[in-house]
Amino acid sequence: MIRKEISVIGAGNGGSAIAGDMTLAGHRCRLFEFPEYADNIQPIAAQGGIHVTGIARTGFAKVALATMDLAEAIHGAELIMVTTQALAHERVARELAPHLSENQTVILWPGSGGTLVFRKVWDEMGMERRVFLAEAVTFPYCCRRLQGPGMVNIHRIDGPRMLLAALPATDIDEVIHALYGTYANVVKPALSVLEPALYNVNIIVHPVGALLNMGRIEHSKGEFWMYKEGLTPSVKKVIYRMDAERSSLFLALGYHPYTYDQIFWDSFNMDVAQFAVDSSKGPFSMQDRYVTEDIPMGVSLTLSIGRKAGVPMPTYGAMIHLASIVNDTDFYATGRTLENLHLANLSLEELKYYFLYGREKC
Repeated sequence: MIRKEISVIGAGNGGSAIAGDMTLAGHRCRLFEFPEYADNIQPIAAQGGIHVTGIARTGFAKVALATMDLAEAIHGAELIMVTTQALAHERVARELAPHLSENQTVILWPGSGGTLVFRKVWDEMGMERRVFLAEAVTFPYCCRRLQGPGMVNIHRIDGPRMLLAALPATDIDEVIHALYGTYANVVKPALSVLEPALYNVNIIVHPVGALLNMGRIEHSKGEFWMYKEGLTPSVKKVIYRMDAERSSLFLALGYHPYTYDQIFWDSFNMDVAQFAVDSSKGPFSMQDRYVTEDIPMGVSLTLSIGRKAGVPMPTYGAMIHLASIVNDTDFYATGRTLENLHLANLSLEELKYYFLYGREKC
């Protein structure tokens, strides 16, 4: 095995799991967190690593570095794994840019269209270094820091066919090569970043499961299990209507559509009923990221592309409307849309080209 130099951005559940498991696999991992989230990283720095439990590699993972210095975290790293919320992608892109070196690989776990944000920011900043950029449809693990920072429990390993795409799509071979020895065996190359961006199962199941159970969630005061009790037959009808609207969009764009059930199985190697057995509690409020992240980042992006393609997506619009009402905000206006990505001026054909190549057609 070739030991890789890996930088992990974000020391929450996901970042701790990647840094812990990859360290136990024999790689050198540096873990970074922003200063305002120092509570995530300070216990790891103090003890020198992460205690990993669960079904993956277990034990104490002595990380190479736990830091709030971004330049130190990514200097010399071959792989840079971004595990922050999608809401932080613009900031991460902006702060990474000055420190990147030629031929580094940056992967967003997951992306929800984050590669489009990175490309927009880097172009605005004039960042011209040759960096391979990609995003995945979901995260490599289901995991929780059950006992707080410094410990992570991995209760499911995701895959084996998670969609992964590079921007531009022609860089996918280089990205897969960079992942050898880490996650190359659990991903499946997608046609463009549009597939992992819109097929993240969370952007359908989370908003629907949360918003259509909002009374139960608020009444339960923390005793709610969305996958176990919230996905009733009627709720599932709404999920599958969103799935059908998304399939119509992909057909209009010239893609062969996947179904929600296909993506779920490829991402988790099980169906939703099996997934529910070991699922965690939550969400606990309408301010949970099931709503405040998945609606503006995923649902809004899908609807904005649907509007450009002339494909009706009324259920997507309804979810955004409900989420905006209960949060006293306009999630579409502030979300990850073609307008806010500065792509709304492109024709549909120009937009399809951009999704493949990350630049406008000459």
